[in-house]
Amino acid sequence: MKAGSEIHFLAGQAFILGVACTAIVPRLPSDDNRFSIGGRLSSPFRRALVVLVAIGILRVSVCHLIFPFDNDSAILHVLDGTLGATQVFGQSFLCLTTAYLLQVKLSNYINIEGGVPGRSLVPTLVVVFLVTVLSSFLSKSIHGKWACLINFGEALSCRPIVSTLKVYSSFTTRGGDHGGRGSVLVQTLLTIEYWFLTTSVIAFFAEYFFGNYVEEQQDSGSELTWHILLLEGIRQNQDNGVDDWARLLVHAIFLNSVDEVEHFTSINPSTESSTTNADPEEGNTTTEQVDDNKSTQLTTLQKR
Repeated sequence: MKAGSEIHFLAGQAFILGVACTAIVPRLPSDDNRFSIGGRLSSPFRRALVVLVAIGILRVSVCHLIFPFDNDSAILHVLDGTLGATQVFGQSFLCLTTAYLLQVKLSNYINIEGGVPGRSLVPTLVVVFLVTVLSSFLSKSIHGKWACLINFGEALSCRPIVSTLKVYSSFTTRGGDHGGRGSVLVQTLLTIEYWFLTTSVIAFFAEYFFGNYVEEQQDSGSELTWHILLLEGIRQNQDNGVDDWARLLVHAIFLNSVDEVEHFTSINPSTESSTTNADPEEGNTTTEQVDDNKSTQLTTLQKR
């Protein structure tokens, strides 16, 4: 493999490791062991993220660094395609995990779509899986432009996440001048979801209609227009996983923050305080009623 390609893959892994450390290293108040995965609500997300990072490191190490990929080995091609499809599907799976965990939290208070947490997410998860597998097969066996289906599958994963976040916002920020708008973190997560949806759709069309057009034009010495370069930049961001892992980074920060808030909410003695405050109020009411009765009796005796 050429030195430029090695640098390209290693830079991508460095970014991925940075996102993983940002998601896992911070300790929640309930985390005793600093070397554990940690988290309560965010624990499933953290564990799945570790597995996803391990798959990415295995793919790059075996298929692109240790063994030269230029020897057209069928085994390496199959392994690279399988691990790549698994990694792409895992990224969508992790983001849908955020929606699932929020549905679990909301199910304690309201009726969620599907009746059971995660049930409404299953059809999307199945479609994303099938589209990812189909894209990997068609791009390897027929034409490389069918890799665009991966972007289509990733775009599909945004809808249930946005829907769940809107329900969560309407429940957690009711009333006021901006009821249902959600916290800053929720708005940040919605922003990255809409951004990822937009870039995925653009990358889908850029991959299908242009494909290797930019490389062919550069090899021939032809000039490229600015809109072609813009499409190619967005497509490469998707192919390199920059948008995917930026999306996962925001999901991780959001879940860690919700997890921390839930920890302090669970140990907040609000119920006890309300009970304690209720007794004096009831006592005052009773005293006032007794005083009123006494004054009434006194007035009656005076009249007699």
